[in-house]
Amino acid sequence: MDIEKKIREEIVEASKLINDRGSSYGNAIDNHEDIKTLWNVLLRNKLSSDLSTVDVTTLLIALKLARLMKSPDHKDSMQDIICYSGIMVALSEHEKYQKGIVKNIESFKGDYDGND
Repeated sequence: MDIEKKIREEIVEASKLINDRGSSYGNAIDNHEDIKTLWNVLLRNKLSSDLSTVDVTTLLIALKLARLMKSPDHKDSMQDIICYSGIMVALSEHEKYQKGIVKNIESFKGDYDGND
């Protein structure tokens, strides 16, 4: 068995789940924003700071790992971990981009010369 080929096949198969679930739950980034908002409301008295969307994916991966501890052959949980990992990369990049925008706004001194 070509293990690298098998790994690639499993990643491709898992990535198809993002599209399938997207039709049910909407855009993955928007969905994780919604989850983050709800969890921050539900946990507001238990957290020292708000959760980020990357925290959401980390917690969802932990949930899937806990399930795999009881059902180690459950392929759906394994595929979900692959998907959440991919979503985490996208969310991390999105958060970095958003932080860059905020930093630019905060550092703006009001001097605009009209040249971009």
